[in-house]
Amino acid sequence: MTTEDSGWAGTIHRLWASVAAIGSREELSDLVLPPLLETPGAVGVWGLRHTTGAAITVYRSAGLPLAGEAQPIALALAAGETKHDWLEDHGVRHVVVTRFDGTGDVGGTMMVLLDETGDPRLAAARLGQVADVTREAIRRLAAHRAEQAQQTRDALLAEASLQMDAVLDRAQTMRRVARMAVPAIAEGCLVYLRDDAGLELRSAVHIDMRRLDALLADERIAARLTGLATDAVGGRPGMRAVPGAGIVDVQVLRARGRTSGVLIFMFDRDRGDVPPAPFLRDLALRAALALDNGELYEQRRREVVTMQQHLLPRRLPSADGLEFAASYTVGDRVMEVGGDFYDVVVRADGVVAALIGDVCGRGVDAAALTGMSRHTLGALLHEGLSPARALRRLNESLRREGSWRFLTAGIALLRPDAGGFAVQWMSCGHPAPLILRHGAPAEAGRGGGTPIGVLPQLRIGRSRIRLGAGDALVMYTDGLTESRDAQGLMFEDAALPQVLERLRDVPPETLVRELSAAAAGFGTSGADDIAVLAIGVSP
Repeated sequence: MTTEDSGWAGTIHRLWASVAAIGSREELSDLVLPPLLETPGAVGVWGLRHTTGAAITVYRSAGLPLAGEAQPIALALAAGETKHDWLEDHGVRHVVVTRFDGTGDVGGTMMVLLDETGDPRLAAARLGQVADVTREAIRRLAAHRAEQAQQTRDALLAEASLQMDAVLDRAQTMRRVARMAVPAIAEGCLVYLRDDAGLELRSAVHIDMRRLDALLADERIAARLTGLATDAVGGRPGMRAVPGAGIVDVQVLRARGRTSGVLIFMFDRDRGDVPPAPFLRDLALRAALALDNGELYEQRRREVVTMQQHLLPRRLPSADGLEFAASYTVGDRVMEVGGDFYDVVVRADGVVAALIGDVCGRGVDAAALTGMSRHTLGALLHEGLSPARALRRLNESLRREGSWRFLTAGIALLRPDAGGFAVQWMSCGHPAPLILRHGAPAEAGRGGGTPIGVLPQLRIGRSRIRLGAGDALVMYTDGLTESRDAQGLMFEDAALPQVLERLRDVPPETLVRELSAAAAGFGTSGADDIAVLAIGVSP
């Protein structure tokens, strides 16, 4: 082996050893082109990077520069030409060319330019060896990029799932789906939801919203996009080119056998740069699951609200000189029936008994105790038993059955008295009522007593109140006052006095509605149920 051959063997060994460390095509060019320039008689080494076909994307060179008018000559050489005056003017007498295609869509052409002293056979042999190194390096680069792209897509899918699963509201989910897709995945995203009338565009996001607004304002483009969404539901999803809108990929939002809508991803890029179809389908599936979860949640919530309403009186009675109004607000995060209840009983002698209670816990057992407690107290009071005896009878019943649950309750007994009403308030661990005087600030009543079902001997808190014309008595469950804001402050301390001042002298119907809404809107951490019962004395 000659010294020259030995040196080249060492060069090839070094190139192969460096393949694993190559991090980019630029590094690869700097690695493989200069050694070829050491071939005897070589005046230049040119490299062309191209996509599948003949499109050239990058020109690289060592020695004789590959720039300006040399670039079309390089294209001609890659296409099979062997002679050119420009080459001869620059001392090139022979050109050795090799073409290779890498894995995926990136290939290349390499060529060694020789003067009259060069040996084309030696140059071809060396070029072939370097091409083998280059091909393996490109394969590794492609595999590394694919692995990184997959890791990025997996991270995006995981983040998308977290973001979409964080809410159960369908409107919020739709917005999050679109915002997760843009710009991380696509330049634009449209979300169509399906209902009895068909598909309706419900969310649209683009990196250039003015452009998107213009596209959707174009009736032809908007109709084309809606048509693609409809076709996808009918079994024709996939990628399309839409004039004016670029490349779109249409995915059906289908989960658990139900079709909720369609996602359209919009791309302003070459098809080769669009994320793989399986990834887009996976993202659409996760979005569909999130939307379906939201629908199931809303359905369950509606069922809970309906069940809750069956535990409450359908309508409140009427009584001379009094106005009644009640409100029940279901807590933000509930998926089980709660235990709040209220009722009003008008006895034959004209005495009115208003009751309110709160069973601990949620679910079927709590609902059963709620219904039993309300009907038991209502029936006993209607029969003429005193509030104290009715409360004790309920306590005895719970103790006898060995129930581990308990409840708080309050009863207001109202009797006509000199143009107003005398109120006897009895409480078993329940929040004290609010007294709203006509033209005066609100007052707090007195509570007290022990919860029902806890002790064999029930202790009852008692107080007396007098209501005049225009006054109101507000009975409520603790969900009203204990609603908390983001800083942990309770509605009772931070906002209730101001709300009551604003609602002074309003009709009972307005009072319960606005008071409940204010408390529910104040809370940020999934408020408890709120029951409010107001009794107003007619002016």
